[in-house]
Amino acid sequence: MTDYKTPEKITVDHHADGVSCDGGGGALGHPKVWYGFDGQNSVECSYCARLFVKSS
Repeated sequence: MTDYKTPEKITVDHHADGVSCDGGGGALGHPKVWYGFDGQNSVECSYCARLFVKSS
């Protein structure tokens, strides 16, 4: 049986314009990528599906 982890949800400051993600885990992560919120309240990493959500 495959045990899939639920993607991590990370809350960031509501003033943030963007975030970076490297997948965590050092060498076991992925290349560092940057995402802008572009008027949205959340953004999802296309590599690891981490969800970055602005605090209210």
